[in-house]
Parts: sequence; structure tokens; C-alpha cells
Amino acid sequence: MTDFYSSEQIAQLLSMNGCIAAMKELFAMDKEGLINPLRSKMILPEQPVGILGMMPAYIRTYQIMGIKVLSVFPENYKQGLSSHQGILHLFETKTGKLLASFDADMITAIRTAAVSALMTDLLATENATNLCLLGSGKQAEMHLEAICEVRAIQNVTIWSQNESRAAAFCDKVSSKYKNIKFTVYESVEDATAAADIICTVTAARQPILQDQSLKERVHINAVGACTPDARELASEVVLQADVFVDNYLAATQEAGDLIIPATEEDLAVETLIQADIHELLKDKSLIKASKRTVFKSVGVAIEDLAAAHYCMNKT
Repeated sequence: MTDFYSSEQIAQLLSMNGCIAAMKELFAMDKEGLINPLRSKMILPEQPVGILGMMPAYIRTYQIMGIKVLSVFPENYKQGLSSHQGILHLFETKTGKLLASFDADMITAIRTAAVSALMTDLLATENATNLCLLGSGKQAEMHLEAICEVRAIQNVTIWSQNESRAAAFCDKVSSKYKNIKFTVYESVEDATAAADIICTVTAARQPILQDQSLKERVHINAVGACTPDARELASEVVLQADVFVDNYLAATQEAGDLIIPATEEDLAVETLIQADIHELLKDKSLIKASKRTVFKSVGVAIEDLAAAHYCMNKT
């Protein structure tokens, strides 16, 4: 019988620090050895908004291929449920044998934050100590853990569409991170005013982050919006920053944070992108020290496969 890795097992095997290293190893690979087709998705026609996504990929170096089947229901937080639920199947590429299956929710949660941390390490100022989390769900918690792996965070400001959830989030994490000061704000502008690093991890479909309150040299991880018609960042935030992505194809087809401002300005989406992670790891001169930076996370299946491969190697 094929092994199944539960969310509890994955949480034990896939440390955040280990996953960050796995993501760096993945994106240092030659693109020619990776296949990552655009995800296929079925959008439900009724409320609540629901998506069934199918994400295949191949990693030559590890001689593996796989597919993640995932449901995305952004409004699940209202019921205390995860927005992402599904399964990842991992195969070897000599005979096509199924190696193992994994709880996709936990794999997705950890690797998403790990990729943001990798980009934060590359793009945020070295002395960044102030983190802002816009959102108070699972990805807020994961991003807090991940960013603390790459920067010495001293202050965390939080804003959430549900203030009581933000307060509950603070209560939960403050006992774990005793050397960090946590503050909940009623407005995004107040929460982001002093931030060196901002992570947008909400279910918002309209912009929550505007340009007026941001520091000149801030790094933003835009994570929450995952469809062409949804975004968390106002157009001016994107247009005045150097933008980096994990995958060009997915970003230009799925990232409303980029597609909408490009459409408004009558630009090709590609012209808003400075580089992807592969290019950035190979050429650090792509980073301009004086520029605001945005990492638009779309999440791709090679990240899931690399995380699953790491889990298998830990057992």
C-alpha cells in the first residue's frame, strides 16, 4: 500500500527552515529540467466562490513527477476551515510508479511561506525588523514563522478584515514569540506605516494595500489573491516597484495583482516583471537597493513536489 503523509506527519518532517532551503535548491536548478504547466481549474458557478485546481509538474533532478488536486474556497475562514484542501500524488519517472500521497493543505501552507521567506531574504533590507501581516489566518501564522527565519523581527503589526480574529491571532502567537511586540491596528495605513516587510495574506478581491502609507524601501510579499480578477495591491503599488514572480506563465495568466494594473495602463503583463526566482538567484544585480520590491506569489506545483520530496527524504 502506498504511503500517505498526513498533515501532522508533514508538519513534523517539513520544518520551515528545511523548506526554505529546499525551495532555494529548487529554484537554483536549470529551468530546462523542470516542467510546470499552467494549472487547470474549474470555477464553480454559484456561491460560495469555489475552485478545483489540478497542478502537474516534473523535476528532472529528483526524477519525480506529480499532481496536486486542490479545492480553494476563499470564504472558508468564516467557518474556521482552511481555504485550501486536497491531495498531492508523487510518482517516480523511471516506471511511473506512485511513490506516496500527501495532505496538500499542509504542503501548500508551508511551501508558500517558505518561498516568500526565500524572496524576503533576497530582497528585503538586511536590517529589516518590522513585519506587517495583512490577514490573520493560517498563512499569516506560516509567514510569521518563515520571515522570522530570515530576518531578526522585533515588531509585528497586524490588520485583518475581522478585528476579533486579529486579536485572537495575536494571543495565539505572542506566547510563542516572546521577544516580539505584536500590535493590532484598525486600519491598513497604520499597520503598514513603519513596516520593512509586508505580507498580504487575505481573501480580499479588491485592493487593501495602497501606496500612500508605505516606506520608500519596503518589501511586499503578495500572496492571497490567486485569480485574474482579484488583487490585494493597488495599481500604484505594483507600478512603482520592482516585481518578482515564481513563474512567468502563471503570473501573467493568473495574478490579478499584475494583470489588472497592466490592463489599466495598456501594457503587456510581462513588462511589469523584473525577474523570476531562477533569474534572481543567478543574477543578484537585478536587485536595485533603492527600489521598493514586490514578490507576487502565484504558487506552482514544482514547489509542492520539492516539498514532498524533502519529506520523503526525511523518513
